[in-house]
Amino acid sequence: MISRLKSMTRSIRSAGCLIIGDEVLNGKILDTNSFEFAKFCFNELSVPLKKTIVCGDDKQDIIQSLEVLRKSDCDFIVTSGGIGSTHDDITYDALSSAFQLQCQLDSETVDKMHALREPYLSSLSKAQLGAFYRMATLPQPSKDVSVSKLFTDQSLWVPIVGINEQVYILPGVPQLFKKLLTSLGASVKDRVISEKFTRFFVKTTTGESSLAPYLSALQDQCNSKHGNGKIKLGSYPHMNWKINTISIIGDSSVSLEDLRIVVEEVLANIGENASEISVEEEEHMSTNDPQSMINV
Repeated sequence: MISRLKSMTRSIRSAGCLIIGDEVLNGKILDTNSFEFAKFCFNELSVPLKKTIVCGDDKQDIIQSLEVLRKSDCDFIVTSGGIGSTHDDITYDALSSAFQLQCQLDSETVDKMHALREPYLSSLSKAQLGAFYRMATLPQPSKDVSVSKLFTDQSLWVPIVGINEQVYILPGVPQLFKKLLTSLGASVKDRVISEKFTRFFVKTTTGESSLAPYLSALQDQCNSKHGNGKIKLGSYPHMNWKINTISIIGDSSVSLEDLRIVVEEVLANIGENASEISVEEEEHMSTNDPQSMINV
């Protein structure tokens, strides 16, 4: 029997994301889960997302990709996809192998399946029901490796399975991924050692190539004054909007006053109608096309 999430001891300082699915690699679907996870890490947990990997529905590829994330010192790793009922849904099996665990049918998950989907499950043939049960065939704990299980909602039978308080297995369906991620966040927040990032955005119509020498010099100045990587400057062209945005991000070691000095420095030196914008405005430009905003 897999225990529920309870006492957690592994601290979380950084995160990694593993997107699993041939359909992402072959362009059949657009991955939005890594984007949601990146926002979640920054806005909700205040920990850096160190690496995102996309791999196919191949057991060795999944195992090797997970190993890369673990060797990258990612304390909190979320996987997305590969936990359905078809032959290519092999995430539970692959991750069990990665930790040298057995994968077995979990009775609690089966009970929840039947409680919520009994009319549908009763209509399935034995082979079809066996396929459905693939989604309840979960990693089992061993003497050296813990396995946890979190049911987040009475209307959902799918659990969040965690291995060694480090790897958490989520579905690939974006709506489910986002919902379960929010619940998972509430469960792990006490383990987070946060950097408490603060960020500002400045927009300009100045071209990125024109900005590059100035931003490079300013980044060097920030590194010299505050330490390497304590303040990070980034440039993001929004071609459809004919705008570039500059991000100014400081970690918890940088005072708000010092960060505002850098923002004012940027505003004064990048020209071309420079103005400060909110995080929401930046996200709007990142996720929308101006043409789609025109009423026709």
